[in-house]
Amino acid sequence: MTRFRSVRNLRHNFHEFVEAVIAKYPRIYLGGVVLLALAGYAVILLFPFLLLAGIPSIYQALTAGNDIAWQTVSLWLVITIISGLVSCRYIQYKPSLPAGLTLIENKAPELFRLVRQMRSHFKRPVIHRIVITPDYELDIIKTPRWALPVWSVNTLVIGLPLLQCLTARQFECMVARRLGQFSKRENPLTNWLYQLRAIWQQYHASYRQQKGTGVEPMKWIFSAYAPLYSACSVYAARRDELNADLYAMEVFNDEEVCEMVTADAVCRYYLHNRYWPAVHKIAAIETKTLPAPHSKMAAAVHATLKAENLAKLVDETLKEKQARKSPVPTLQTRIQNIGHSTPHREELDGTSAAEQYLSTSINGVIAVIDKLWLKTLLEERKKQQPKRHKHAVTTPATSP
Repeated sequence: MTRFRSVRNLRHNFHEFVEAVIAKYPRIYLGGVVLLALAGYAVILLFPFLLLAGIPSIYQALTAGNDIAWQTVSLWLVITIISGLVSCRYIQYKPSLPAGLTLIENKAPELFRLVRQMRSHFKRPVIHRIVITPDYELDIIKTPRWALPVWSVNTLVIGLPLLQCLTARQFECMVARRLGQFSKRENPLTNWLYQLRAIWQQYHASYRQQKGTGVEPMKWIFSAYAPLYSACSVYAARRDELNADLYAMEVFNDEEVCEMVTADAVCRYYLHNRYWPAVHKIAAIETKTLPAPHSKMAAAVHATLKAENLAKLVDETLKEKQARKSPVPTLQTRIQNIGHSTPHREELDGTSAAEQYLSTSINGVIAVIDKLWLKTLLEERKKQQPKRHKHAVTTPATSP
């Protein structure tokens, strides 16, 4: 136990040291992350470059005269064949668009109108799709149209829990901060680094699912590179999230932004630490009648975030330490970033964003999202069952 505590303290001190160095030398840190980001582009271009270089090299070696360097020819032939196979996989590269319930405009006209309104203010980016998911999130995911991540399909990913937990006004502020962040008027570098976090993960997932000759090099490379980039770029992502809050202040006043930041952090904290653990506990016990968590979420959240409960949750959220892998800064950091010293503590009143922006489609959306959540839960259980069965078989019986 003492050794475990020593290792944990050592890791904690190391992370504190890294954070202190990054805070002291932010430009050097960002420069390092930029080089790491460019390494991803270099990996993608490496094999086509070797293919183009290999063909003339083989021809030159074969036509050099009577003294042919067969070792050079053989080496370049192997490199060219491997590069050709991998490059063929580039042509077949088709990353999956973000999963969820894809909305069409006539089912949620108010939501599409809001997005157009915010985009008319920030001018960018173009939103090609709007998808509702079971998670608490609001993000823009860029999916490359082909192997090189230059031209992309932009998907506005909105979590149903976020719509259910926030008021309409708070949600509008959330949309403004995200579209402003991706307009890149004041934060082109950090937003580019932020976008690549999702893009490199898409490459990792896509190559991991592909089968056949030629995909193995990219699968191996991105299985190491994507997690490494996510870990190294987390501080740049936090800086970009703080920039996003400042963009929201172009459309809303600082009190409204402070209210949004507080509600966002508190709802995220409540769902992660209270609501979802309770749901999974019920799901583990009631294996036949599984819960429908999104149908009851709005009532549970708005009933909990009242009076003393709200004050307690705000205090707990303020005391929460920064998760090392999370790109979302702490509540204290976010409110200080917009010029406030204390969070907004008023109760969540008013029409929820789900009621306002999903209107008559809300019940159908909740039903579909609960089905998606249930499907994911059952798939996770199937993955765990073989492990449990294998453990039960290999574990020797012990006598009482």
